[in-house]
Order: sequence, then C-alpha cells, then structure tokens
Amino acid sequence: MNNSKELNVKVKFGLRSFIAVVAILLAVLIAVGVLTFAIPAGRYTIYTTDEAKAQQPFYQYTDDVSLNKQIVIDSYRELADEENTSRLPVIRWFTSPFEALLFGSNSTNMIMIIALLLVLGGTFKVLEESGGLVSLVRVIMVKLHSRRFAAIWIITAIIMALSAVFGLQEQLLILYPVFAMLCTALNWSRFTAISLVLVASGVGFTTAITNPLTIGTASIAAGVSVSDGLWYRCIIFCVMYVVTSLFLMYLAKSDERKASERFDIEGFSMVSDEERAEDIRKARMIVALFSLALLSVIVATAIDALRSLAMVFMAVAFIVGTVIVGKILLGTYKRLGKCFLGGVTDVLPSIVIIMIAFGITHVAQQGNILHTIFYYFYNSVTNISPYIAVVVLYVFVLIVEFFIPSASAKAVLIIPMLTLAPIEGISKTVIILTYLFADGYTNVLYPTCGTLLVGLGLANISFAEWFKKTILFQLILFVLSLAFLMIAVFIGL
Repeated sequence: MNNSKELNVKVKFGLRSFIAVVAILLAVLIAVGVLTFAIPAGRYTIYTTDEAKAQQPFYQYTDDVSLNKQIVIDSYRELADEENTSRLPVIRWFTSPFEALLFGSNSTNMIMIIALLLVLGGTFKVLEESGGLVSLVRVIMVKLHSRRFAAIWIITAIIMALSAVFGLQEQLLILYPVFAMLCTALNWSRFTAISLVLVASGVGFTTAITNPLTIGTASIAAGVSVSDGLWYRCIIFCVMYVVTSLFLMYLAKSDERKASERFDIEGFSMVSDEERAEDIRKARMIVALFSLALLSVIVATAIDALRSLAMVFMAVAFIVGTVIVGKILLGTYKRLGKCFLGGVTDVLPSIVIIMIAFGITHVAQQGNILHTIFYYFYNSVTNISPYIAVVVLYVFVLIVEFFIPSASAKAVLIIPMLTLAPIEGISKTVIILTYLFADGYTNVLYPTCGTLLVGLGLANISFAEWFKKTILFQLILFVLSLAFLMIAVFIGL
C-alpha cells in the first residue's frame, strides 16, 4: 500500500441498495396492512393524566411519551366494525408514510431524525471535499502502527459505552465516514466499517447500564430504581463486549484474507513535515467538531427536560461547527454552501426509507392490533413455568418491536402492563431485562429499524447481504440473552 491510496468514501445511497430496502419495506407494509384485517381490533380504555386520577388501577400507555396517557387494567375489549373507524383501507397503506410524517403520533421524532441525517450528509460532504477526513485518518493510521486489531477492541468499547450509558445509536452514524476511510486504508471492507457502528452501538444499546431511553424509561414506568439489577447488567455488558469484539475481529481478518495487498504503515508515514503538520491541524478541527456534537447529545440526554431534543442539539452543533470548520478549510462560504447542499442531496433517499418505516408503525397503530396482541399474549403466560413464560415474553416483545421500533414508546406501553399485573415467578427486574434484550438486538436485524436501513444505505450494503453475514452472530446473541434470562429467573433477580 502506498500513500497515494484512494481514501475517499462517498456518503450516499447506492441505487441497488435503495431499491432493495424500499422493496423490503413495502412488502412489510403490505403484510402489516393485511394483519390489521386478520387480527381482531381491540383497545384498552385510555385516559389522559387528569382523567385517570380517579381511575385506579391503571396502566401507563402512550404511542408518544410526551402524551402521558394511561390504560385501565382489565378494560380490553374487541372493537365492533363500526367502532374501528381508524382501520386503514388498502389505498391508505401506501399514503401512510405521509400521514405518519404529518399527523402520526411519532411525527416529531420522525422529523428530527430526517433533519439530523440531512445535516450529517451535508457535514460529511464538506469534510470530505476539504480533505479533513483524509487528514484525520492519516493521523490515526500513523498512531496505530501495527496495532490495528487493538483498535477494534478500543472502538468497540467506546461505541458500546456511549450506547449503554447515554443511549446513543443513530447519532453514532456520524462516525461511519471516518471508519469507512480507516477500513479502506487497512484493506477492510465497508461492511466492516458500518458494522463497527451498527453492531457495536446495537449491542451496547441493548446491554444498557444507564441508557435513559431503555432502562431509564422502563424503570420509571415499572416504579423501580435504575440501580436494580445493575451489577447483573454490567456482567452482561462485559460478556457481550467480548463476543462483539471477536465478531468484528472476524470480519476484519476475513477482509484481510481476501485483500490483494497488505496494510503498510510506511505509506502513511512518508509525508513531509509540512504535510504532517497540516494533517494534524485539520484532524484537530474535525475531532473538535465531533466532540462538540457528542457533548451536546450527552448534556441533553442527562437533562430530563431536554432529552427529547437531543438530536436537535446535535444537528445545531454540527451546523455551527461545519460552518466554522468548513469556512476555514474551504476558504469561501460559496464553496461551503455548494458542498453542503451536495451532501444533503446524496442522502435524500434516507427520507423515503424513514417515511416508509414509520408508515408501517402508523398502519399497525391505526389498525388497533397492538393492544389485541398484548391481550392474547398475557393470557398465554398465566399459570405456566416462569422459565417458559420469560421466553414467551421475549417473543412477545420481539413482535411488538417489529411494529414499534422506538425504545421509549415500547417501554411506556409494555412495562407498566407487565409489572402492574405481574407474571408469577418473574420479577420486575427480569421483565425489564427481557424488554432490553428484545428491544435492542433487533435494532440491527429488523427491516423496520430506521437506523439499520439508513446505515446500510450509507454503506451501500443490501439488507440481504447484512442478514446473511450477521444472522449467526444474532443467533449467538439470542442464545446468550436467553441464558442470562434463565439465570436471572433462577437466582431470583
């Protein structure tokens, strides 16, 4: 490898990948639409907070956490055809992405995700055209020397910690272009590059330590402390960290076996003192920009009143930082604006993907089938072994996850229902742990997860290829998580 090796990585959706993802999502959309007619529509009685004060006992429920609605225990009933006016006709299955954007219960979150991704697209185009990302990677490569595999363990630890502690996941897609260039220099594939983001963040998000979006929301909904079971979650985090790092090592070594040339650090060291100084100057600016964005998210996440606006703070930080850094590196605002708009254009397909994914959730909600699914599930786990019940609970949350990818929305829907009417032999802590496992690991498996689809689109990786290369790893995670749940039930966690 020589120092002239091309490191440019385009942050844009490949046409083939885009068509494949859209086709999968449309198939899922149609399937969910059919289910709304096959599964009986039903609802629990819902009150607003004020209306529910005199209604005891109740379940907390919402499709949007900010709405703070509550469900009354034992109030489920099937809806008559004339009552189920919200069930969508076939034509509205295909308009549901627009309805979800304009009127859906998660429209605000949907808009924030779209806005953030457009900002990221513009930012990375600016950093790419200015040479800033290439400089950053060259500096990293010189620091690595021959310790390239150690970098996987370090990167995995950092990404998993950010996800497990602060709940970052889709926000970490900002790191993909850096990892993509780094992997290119090391003769590793873009599949490995996006896996460093998606797999590490997905596992970290699942093995939540203080993740406010999952363990935080679920603990509040269940009326328990976040510290309950913390020691056990820390053990799980360590085990899953080792398993994840080994999987990523396997991907990197597989890439090297297939590569036509070997990594050579000398190619990155043979630069003049002036070039090295310029690389360091640019790298420091890029690191400062990333640090500002991540700090804004961490601060917003730590403050309850600002938590829902974390992505907004991140987008603003990137815009401000990009204007400052871009002006310095590119020289003129005109060139800066042109590069930024070019990046926005590159990621426009992400809007279509996100809208369809949210449209699927919208159809399921409008069809009134989610409460019915829970009702029949709960009846199925009464008077059975807690070991079998926890498996059924796991499968149930997996089903709900397909319709409601949002972790916090599922927490306020599922956790109070299960913990206020508990399953014999299963503690609140185990119920929350089951929810964490079923919610998180599928974030890098289900085609309804916006983060996964956007990440695959950016890396130009088809969902079929992703599924084929990660399904064994997913099965290992599934088996390990079931084992941890069985142990938790056995020790009475």
